[in-house]
Amino acid sequence: MIASRLHRARRTLRQRLLFFLLTPLSVLLCLSLVADYQIALEPAQAAFDHALEDDAVALAARVQASGGQINVELPEVAETILRSDSADQEFLSAFGPDGRLLAGDADLLPDGLDAAHQLRLSDAMLRGQRIRKASYRLETPSGPVTVTVAETTHKRESTASRILAAMILPNLLQILASLLLVYVGVRTGLMPLIHLGEDISRRASTDLSPLPRNEVPLEAEPLVNAMDRLMADLRDSASAQQAFLANAAHQLRTPLAGLQTQLELAVQELPPEHRARMERLCGATTRLGHLAHQLLSFARSSAEANIAHEFQPVDLARLVEEDVTHWVDEARRRHIDLGFEVAPARVRGSPWLLRELLANLLDNALKYNPPGGRVTVRCGPGETGPFLVVEDDGPGIPPAQRARVFERFYRPADSTGEGAGLGLAIVKEVVERHGAGVAIETPPGAAGTLLRITFPPCPAGPSRPLAPSSATLSAVAPGALPGGAGDAPSGNSSGPI
Repeated sequence: MIASRLHRARRTLRQRLLFFLLTPLSVLLCLSLVADYQIALEPAQAAFDHALEDDAVALAARVQASGGQINVELPEVAETILRSDSADQEFLSAFGPDGRLLAGDADLLPDGLDAAHQLRLSDAMLRGQRIRKASYRLETPSGPVTVTVAETTHKRESTASRILAAMILPNLLQILASLLLVYVGVRTGLMPLIHLGEDISRRASTDLSPLPRNEVPLEAEPLVNAMDRLMADLRDSASAQQAFLANAAHQLRTPLAGLQTQLELAVQELPPEHRARMERLCGATTRLGHLAHQLLSFARSSAEANIAHEFQPVDLARLVEEDVTHWVDEARRRHIDLGFEVAPARVRGSPWLLRELLANLLDNALKYNPPGGRVTVRCGPGETGPFLVVEDDGPGIPPAQRARVFERFYRPADSTGEGAGLGLAIVKEVVERHGAGVAIETPPGAAGTLLRITFPPCPAGPSRPLAPSSATLSAVAPGALPGGAGDAPSGNSSGPI
């Protein structure tokens, strides 16, 4: 019972409409075929009956009564004519008033007739065969005489078969054409709903705009209105979540920044024997601020929060130029050569999320690269779409761990850098939101890590012209490395900015 209900519940609207339309239509068409058959068969059967009645009347005309005697004047030639038929076997009989057989077949019994000149047609069985017979009663001076003429039903059945065969094909074609027209009509009628479903399926998960109503039938408007209200509620919820996260980020960042400033000032005022402990506390505060920022960034980049972001064409080259410069001081502090190589490239996405993506990639690359290392950011058009690459010559990520580094809070066991394991998790969230792909590779002919992000192609549109360029933003000067190292390779061709 439950399985049957579930099966009925899973029927599509098209199946329901077709079932409730085609079932009665099929029954009506079949009944129409039967009615047409009967209507076409009736004239043919009537013609055979009229011929049988004529034979009965002709046989009655052969009855003679004289001198109290009743005879049937039926020469052999006349009887042969009455009995002649290429398809059926013919029978005839004549019975007198006392039930005496006057002529013909004794086993062909007449129907009981009450009035003179009464004619009756009926079906019967004779000698194991179905027959159709006509009985006629006439009055003579010597009493009533009943004559009967009968024939088997072979030609009647043959005629019925021919009529049925002639009607089946046209009626079958009519049935099939009707069913096809109903199916096409139902499908055409449901096309607005199909188009609506396809439009919803093509939408990005971040698109919560109202549904189009050009082709929506009146019957489906309540459903569309309900979906629009649901999307509006989701937009409001996402906006409220974004506002909360932005406020939380501001409220956390301000006191942490103040605390860090106070600790840095306190370090300078403390005697040397207490300064080391305060410096550790200051470092812990810095890490706490960074962790809080990453947690909030991860929450804002998640699927639930990101639905409020409006995607738009973004000049990836300009974004790289502007954002990489913000990391110059950090790169110099860590004695790392930071540069970029850009070519014109556009992607469709959220500028804020793309900046978070690049910031986390640079933070990871600088954090895990030893002093004297090199970090290069590249972007440009690719064969399958625009790309963004961050390459470093650090220790690299073993192939066995490359899939896991995108998990939240995962850090390789031999990791020496600082961090909570959220940077690449944020990168993965942003990449998925943009429908892009991310891969970790080994730089050709060198050690380190090459993280490549490939974006979907972006439709052409107006943008600021940008020629391919490359720059070294921070370079390690000779002798700047700890331990008196010599010249550090920059890996970037142009001079420092």
